[in-house]
Amino acid sequence: MLPNKVGKQLGRPTYSLTGWLVTKFFKWHNQILEENAVKLSNIQPNDTVLELGHGPGFGLQAASQLLTGPEGKLIGVDYSQYMHEMASKRMKEQISRGKVMLYYSDLVTMPIEENTADKVFHCNCYYFWPDLRAGAKAIHKVMKP
Repeated sequence: MLPNKVGKQLGRPTYSLTGWLVTKFFKWHNQILEENAVKLSNIQPNDTVLELGHGPGFGLQAASQLLTGPEGKLIGVDYSQYMHEMASKRMKEQISRGKVMLYYSDLVTMPIEENTADKVFHCNCYYFWPDLRAGAKAIHKVMKP
């Protein structure tokens, strides 16, 4: 029973004790992964960058520090309301300046226009996509050629 609860929380954390524990796990385990994903993305100051499954916002923080140009933008999508709210608090200043936009949405229905993102990254979230092909298609649609 506990493994099922934890598994569900890893995919879509909620306001609960298990969700809180999963968030602590993300800090301990995923933060270094997200920071490395940002480094490997070769983000340039004026890029538009999309993070899928942004969780509490560690990758968003790392990416936002590289988007120093006037055109640099960061977009985050997560389908956990809890993670969306945590990241929104973490990125409050950048959101208020218009540098960051966060969406509470799933991957396939994310409200992002076609040909928007220069770079896309995620860590440990594709396991939870109900349809990998539809997810890949959605990513391809929002990426610039």
